[in-house]
Amino acid sequence: MAARKANDSTLKKAIFESRIGILSLLFISFALKAGLRLWLIRHVNFWETGYGLYYKIAHNFLTTGGLYLQGGHSLYIADKLYAVRTPLYPLFIALIAKLSNFSASAFIIAEAFISTLTVALVYKITKDFFSTNAAFLSAFLYAFYPYAFIHDTQLQENVLYNFFSLASVMCLLFAINKKRGLLFFLSGLVLGAATLTRASHLMHTFSLIVLVLFILRKNLKEVSRYAGLILIGLTRVLSPWLIRNKRLLGSFTITSLTGGTLAEAHNEFTFRYFPYKGSIDQSTRLYRSYLHETRDAELKAIAGNETLQNKWFRNLAVDYIVKHKKQTLMRGVYKVAVNFLGILSPLQSPAKNWSYFLSYWLLTLLALKSLPRIKHTVYFKLFLTLCLSQAAFSFIFWAHSSHRGFLDPMLAVSAGIGLALFLFSSEKHACTIRTF
Repeated sequence: MAARKANDSTLKKAIFESRIGILSLLFISFALKAGLRLWLIRHVNFWETGYGLYYKIAHNFLTTGGLYLQGGHSLYIADKLYAVRTPLYPLFIALIAKLSNFSASAFIIAEAFISTLTVALVYKITKDFFSTNAAFLSAFLYAFYPYAFIHDTQLQENVLYNFFSLASVMCLLFAINKKRGLLFFLSGLVLGAATLTRASHLMHTFSLIVLVLFILRKNLKEVSRYAGLILIGLTRVLSPWLIRNKRLLGSFTITSLTGGTLAEAHNEFTFRYFPYKGSIDQSTRLYRSYLHETRDAELKAIAGNETLQNKWFRNLAVDYIVKHKKQTLMRGVYKVAVNFLGILSPLQSPAKNWSYFLSYWLLTLLALKSLPRIKHTVYFKLFLTLCLSQAAFSFIFWAHSSHRGFLDPMLAVSAGIGLALFLFSSEKHACTIRTF
């Protein structure tokens, strides 16, 4: 028995606690993600798959120097749309394309590398937060989490957004723990980068800032200084984009798509395809046809003006909400459930649907096991705040499974802790968890 325990301890040190163990995991994850995507695109043009609009924006930037989308988007009609998407992911595409002469292989490798960095952040947070054993398990769970494993190498902003959103959480954890002004400023910078990758993160950013104010509320002078540093960092990143949009569109806006997205979420056709029968885009096409039949003159009057279309669709959505209050409430609750019930939205093949469902609930159940140990920590408060913020966003707007994917790395952190508590008796009797 003693020899067996010694062997188990040696194996645990060799795999879970060694640098070789985690580096091997990261390399295998990187190689498999890149290799699988390269194999999947061997007979197709990668740049025509996924969210091709990002490629179009990047291509326009490289050929004309301007960040814009031609030919309309969603409900919007214009020759050029300047702020329907935030700039960071198109610029990332443009950078890799410029360096590699539009090599799809190079871009896939770059995305696989960023995905691997996210796995490394999962490991780092869990190691500093709990233990090396839990860190390896968390990294393993996220490295091979099916949804991220497949989607992180698609032509979609998820991989970059997940990295920045998790990096911002790590920065805030260190900042709150060490109470260093530079770390709060850095947190603001990274929160800004996440927002410029996906505009919806602006809502999550301010939710996190409110949480920081609450956590540090006992010292008014201190909390004012730290919150100010976060806002300075955030403004430093966002201001060039805001100023550019003011010059081109006449308003300081992160995105001009807010009104259109709200209208997509609140109309007679929203649930014709969304959330499971198809994407929201299919429902939107029906709605767009309906509007052209019933309000064509109004649409023609604002065609080509991005700002006016944003306001017009926002007012249209608000009018629908006012006239359908009970329906809006019930639909909102349903949209939140879509984000957190673990059913793939939109549904795809049975294999993908079951893979997503089982892996999501595996992580969720393991995370619930860790709850008694982490529920009083700053980490859990950050995670819970982001979950509530995403729920609020889903209630107001809409979200497919991909839009809540940024929560999965944090879910993996909690799941790894839960799995470590289940597997290792030493973890069960460890000292109190670090109040990170």
